Amino acid sequence: DHYLGKETVQNLIVLRFMNSLFEPVWNANAIDHVEITVAESIGSGTRASYYDTAGALRDMVQNHLLQLLCLVAMEPPLDLDADTVRDEKIKVLRALRPIAAASVRNATARGQYAKGASDGEVAASYAEELGRPSSTETYVAIKAH
Repeated sequence: DHYLGKETVQNLIVLRFMNSLFEPVWNANAIDHVEITVAESIGSGTRASYYDTAGALRDMVQNHLLQLLCLVAMEPPLDLDADTVRDEKIKVLRALRPIAAASVRNATARGQYAKGASDGEVAASYAEELGRPSSTETYVAIKAH
């Protein structure tokens, strides 16, 4: 996954497990909740036609953001071997509570960016970039437990 190759993501394991300031307090006793935000300052641009088939949920959440969640929430692996780290990530995924159908509206939100401004420049809406109306989400939020 190219997202996991980003320097900040790569440094997360070091920050968590090899930093004497964070390691002792990075646990449920000291942390109330975690918010993971990936905000982009540009629209979908030339990726609009691809993005319309995937949306934010499939493009970002189901792979990149779940990987980040695992890195943030997993227990310290015995070593940094890929299989050992993977096993700890799997434990996090298995511990996630499914969202009941009756709770979807309270636990999730989705939206699509409208026309606006970015860095003082006019920014087109997603539908304008795509060239047609669309119900594909460009924003998604999920409350996970």
